[in-house]
Amino acid sequence: MVLPQTPLVDLLEGELRLLGFSRLNVDQFWPGVTDLPLISFLIYLLLLDLADYWIHRGQHRIAWWWELHAVHHSQRQMTFWSDNRNHLLDDLIRDALVALVAVLIGVAPEQFVLLTVASRVLQSVQHANLRWRWGGLAERLVVSPSFHRLHHAIGFGHEGPARGCNFAVLFPVWDLLFRTADFRSGFVPTGIRDQLDGRDYGRGFWAQQWLALRRIATSRQTGAR
Repeated sequence: MVLPQTPLVDLLEGELRLLGFSRLNVDQFWPGVTDLPLISFLIYLLLLDLADYWIHRGQHRIAWWWELHAVHHSQRQMTFWSDNRNHLLDDLIRDALVALVAVLIGVAPEQFVLLTVASRVLQSVQHANLRWRWGGLAERLVVSPSFHRLHHAIGFGHEGPARGCNFAVLFPVWDLLFRTADFRSGFVPTGIRDQLDGRDYGRGFWAQQWLALRRIATSRQTGAR
């Protein structure tokens, strides 16, 4: 969903230049160090992951956005492909915001492609139906399948004051900093609590897409969260 947006991102950057804004070029902060390919890649990966953390919080906090994101959370059986089970509009909004941040901080187009691929591969592993925990310090450095599974767990993934836990996409440091981390162990059931009461989030791609839009329209009419 990210790559087809390149022309739009280029247009946005052109408009921003006309307004007198240029890229921040974060990799030029310390010439000779931060502009080294590997170092700049890691810096941008970290910054985009921070943006992704807050985008993810928004997907759970904002009512209409949650109805879109719920398509992703309604899968009861986690798999390597669960990261790709999303509402199209949810993907479009999230990818557009990440692309915008990339433009603002100065990520080069070719580097953006590599960053996206690296992130997607790691996220696919996180969603796999595995009991893997990295253990020790590593568990707090990179999101493990066990850590992310709790984010999808019934009773944990979309409840409480923060509307969930373990929002970090790649690096748990953001959950630690903003107090949304939960490192408890256990192979917990996944899904959304109201599925236990029989709520249907759709079977099949088009049903899932349509029902999400209908939930948004219904919640606006009733004023429900």
